[in-house]
Amino acid sequence: MADPIFRDNSNLITTASRVDITLNNTSDVYDASGASTAFVFKEGDAGDDTLTGFGSNDSILNYKKIFDGNGDGFIQFGANGELDIDRTSRKKAGNDQIQVTGENGPVTELRYLGSKGAPGDLHVYANSATLKNLWISEFGGRANVMEGTVGNDTIDFGGGNKTLLIDNALGLNLGQDTFTNFGAGDKIVTTAKLFDNTMNNVVGFGKNFVLDVSGAAGPLPTDPKTGPGGQIDFATPDVQQIKFVGSEVHGGVTYYIYEAPDASTPPL
Repeated sequence: MADPIFRDNSNLITTASRVDITLNNTSDVYDASGASTAFVFKEGDAGDDTLTGFGSNDSILNYKKIFDGNGDGFIQFGANGELDIDRTSRKKAGNDQIQVTGENGPVTELRYLGSKGAPGDLHVYANSATLKNLWISEFGGRANVMEGTVGNDTIDFGGGNKTLLIDNALGLNLGQDTFTNFGAGDKIVTTAKLFDNTMNNVVGFGKNFVLDVSGAAGPLPTDPKTGPGGQIDFATPDVQQIKFVGSEVHGGVTYYIYEAPDASTPPL
């Protein structure tokens, strides 16, 4: 096949609503209810703020990486229900703390999704439950569930049946990724459905040989031209279509499941 042609995937916030946290050193309340919302924290004294209505489709974009004591990519809130987003070490706290609540009560843990943006990277965090919901037997357990970042990743599906989470309901561009060894038994799980122009549950790729990922508002007919959720090149083997096999709800989040085509998959 020809080399994939990626468009510019450097713009981080695509279909989410951007909310910039005010640097006023006061305790403000911001509401995330409704559509996907990306809360942007810039360097400076924002104060001790509260985010309400924070759902699985919302994100926190911080000007610096939040201190992660054990480096596992999961950020736990303190016993007081607050997160110190400026902390630089176990002993040195920052100036700003936030509280986050969702529909079912306080949010107490976030997961890290990498960084990108210019000028200056924004570090991306979302509710950890969206990923941990998939740590169940039908998806092969934690060891076989993967997730990329908002950067440009190469993800290997080799070594057994693997499941990859693509959290495109966040309304962010998840980068231009390359998948290897994707085949029978592997699954791609999205949080917003991918656009299917054939309406036969087969998602084909464009002339650029890559999958254009839908955004938070997807599926939309404009998705193949804009790829608001990022782009994917399926390489070695060369896969140029995937099939939708159904959806499931776990922890209040709807997941859309895709697999590699087989002999029963209709041609495009």
